[in-house]
Amino acid sequence: MQFLDEKRGMHPFDTRDVERPNVFVFTVDMIPPEFHRQPSECLTHMRRPAWQTLESDSVSFTNAFAVSPLCGPSRASMFTGRYPYILVNEERAHDGCEVELRPDDPIYPDYLKAAGYLMGHVGKSHIGTATFARVFGESCSPWNRWAPPIYDDPEYHEYLRAMGVDGFRFKRRIEGLRTDRTTAGNFYGGWLEQKNGMPFPLEATYPHYLVHRALALLDSLLERNEDNAPLYLHLDLFAPHQPFLIPAGLEEREQALRADVPLPAGYTGWRDRDYKPAGPEPGIYATYRSSWGLYDENTARDYQIAHLLQMEVIDSALRVFVERLKALGLYDSGIVLLTADHGEMNLEQGLIDKGVYGHPKPGRIPMLLKLPNADRAGEIVEQDVSLLDIAPTFLEVGGIDAIGRHDGESLFRRLVPGDQGHDEPFVFEAGWHVAPNPAVAINKRFEQGHFRYVYNACSDVDELYDLDDPGFTNQIDDPACAEIRVTMRRELQEIVNNDARWRCYRQAFELTRYEDLEQRAGDGQMFIPE
Repeated sequence: MQFLDEKRGMHPFDTRDVERPNVFVFTVDMIPPEFHRQPSECLTHMRRPAWQTLESDSVSFTNAFAVSPLCGPSRASMFTGRYPYILVNEERAHDGCEVELRPDDPIYPDYLKAAGYLMGHVGKSHIGTATFARVFGESCSPWNRWAPPIYDDPEYHEYLRAMGVDGFRFKRRIEGLRTDRTTAGNFYGGWLEQKNGMPFPLEATYPHYLVHRALALLDSLLERNEDNAPLYLHLDLFAPHQPFLIPAGLEEREQALRADVPLPAGYTGWRDRDYKPAGPEPGIYATYRSSWGLYDENTARDYQIAHLLQMEVIDSALRVFVERLKALGLYDSGIVLLTADHGEMNLEQGLIDKGVYGHPKPGRIPMLLKLPNADRAGEIVEQDVSLLDIAPTFLEVGGIDAIGRHDGESLFRRLVPGDQGHDEPFVFEAGWHVAPNPAVAINKRFEQGHFRYVYNACSDVDELYDLDDPGFTNQIDDPACAEIRVTMRRELQEIVNNDARWRCYRQAFELTRYEDLEQRAGDGQMFIPE
């Protein structure tokens, strides 16, 4: 028996004698499903050769989900393999809200380090800098904020100076409108030039800078790896999250995308309805539409095209890193994971970014797992998986049996013939962001389709989506889906009654959705602790 904290005997684990491959993790931030999931007009016209190469070498989990729509909570779930108690990002948190992992909470890289891996990380953390410094070393510099430090990262500006680049400024900006629909509102990035007016090169963008740092770190790990220890290197590319940073040299690509990719039907339908929703929805969506302010069609179009171009910038940076791995002989024999923290609305119903609601678009994420020597390459796994499954997966890779709660299951279980998926549904939970909306959602498969039910505690309107419906129609009041609604509400009732973590929803849920739920006798005031 070993312990992560030997002095206090905390976080026990055992290790098995296994061959430990090198592990390389790529995470992107806030990526819409249509940028990685077929069928998609965006994928038809977007250039993403590095992503496609990795995809062809990997097992693709086509129904992968986050368990939160926000960066901090979602990343906490990925690193711990547990449902997060963090329900808000720190920039919008009320005093007393948890916004970082507790100092004693282990993350899966803790165990890999204890099992002999040399550890490295570059990019965003957003779960607490102290945690990353403990695991990756005090010289690690993960940034614990939602936005990239493009203005105040001295190493980035030194990188630009070494390239002979005179800083940057925005020559074309993307800005939403305030609720009066005339006053400029939120800023979403745009097209860059140097401060002297010269073109801003692709290699000077922040994703390419992060790759530059990651490759320098990789060289350092290899240089000091005298014992031939396995490597773990995590590169968080941040983008395509705002602010979009579009360099020079993509003018022809911009023209081609503007010519070939139409505005999404979800946006044009909302516009044609005079900015009204398509059906019943909780009020939280109207709040977000007012915040994002994409009422002007030209602005929406700029957002869409910049979003696509930002994805191509990411792909060019990813290609540099993957080619270096191949040149060093590390790619074929290693394990590579590509995933994201959560999705993006990408103009659906006039919405962008993410929000504290259970809509499928912020919930869906990409998940590619390249195994050593591209074993199982091109295989498709359709069962639901989630970020909770990442930690158990890498514990299995490291031959580590950790004693403690993990809510996910190893992705390798999904590769077992005849596997039917998780024994229990995972829970997707929303909290506070632009506004509060405590909500929980679950997925379930029926003969009629693959559905998500969302309980919104602050609204009379719940949501029910067919996860394969490109129109994202809320079918909560559809008579044809009444049986599905009842079944899913009752399944959620079991969860909020039997798991203490969700008990905070129990009384409100059973009191307000009683017509579909099993009525249970008993005192709900909990005079006697359960």
